[in-house]
Amino acid sequence: MALALIGCIFASGCNKRISDIDAPGSPAPVPSGPYWAVPPGVWVASDLRGTSEIDGLYASSDPRERCCWIAPSATLIAPKTAGTATAILTVWVPDYPFFEAAAQGLSVAIAGREEHRTALEPGVHRLRFALPDAIRAHAGEVRFALRTDRTFVPYDEHVNADRRALGLIVLGVAYQ
Repeated sequence: MALALIGCIFASGCNKRISDIDAPGSPAPVPSGPYWAVPPGVWVASDLRGTSEIDGLYASSDPRERCCWIAPSATLIAPKTAGTATAILTVWVPDYPFFEAAAQGLSVAIAGREEHRTALEPGVHRLRFALPDAIRAHAGEVRFALRTDRTFVPYDEHVNADRRALGLIVLGVAYQ
C-alpha cells in the first residue's frame, strides 16, 4: 500500500487523500459551489470573494490550474502577526518559451520600500524581503505592491485563448 501511494504521488495522477487510504469506496464529493481560490496567505475582503480579478490578482476558478496569475501590476494584502521581520513571497515563472527567452523581473514595494529582483527564470522562487521597522512589531495587514518587468499574453504566445496581460504566478505569502 505504501509503495502504491508513493508511486501515485510521484506520478501526479493521484486523486486520493491520506484520509481515503483503506476507506471503502464512495462517490466523488459534490462541490458546494463554484471553485474559487487565492494564494495561501493572501487576504481578500468577503465582498470580493468570487471576483475573478482583485487589484491585479486573478483568482483561480479552475482547480486544475496553479493559483494565481497576476497582472503586470498587482496589490496583495497579507495579514501578519506581531514581531515578524521577514516576508516570503513565493512565485512561479512557468517554463513557457516566452519566459525562457528572457527572464522575468519583479519589483515589490512594502510600506514604501521597494526592492527589485531580476533574472527570475522559469521555476519556483522564494523571495525574501525584510519588513520595514515601522511594521515589524505590530500585527496587521501588509500591502505588497507588485510590478513585473515583462508582460505575457497567452493568446499571443499560442498557449491558449486567454488575452489577459499577465506577469507571473503568485503561489503564496508567508512570514518568518
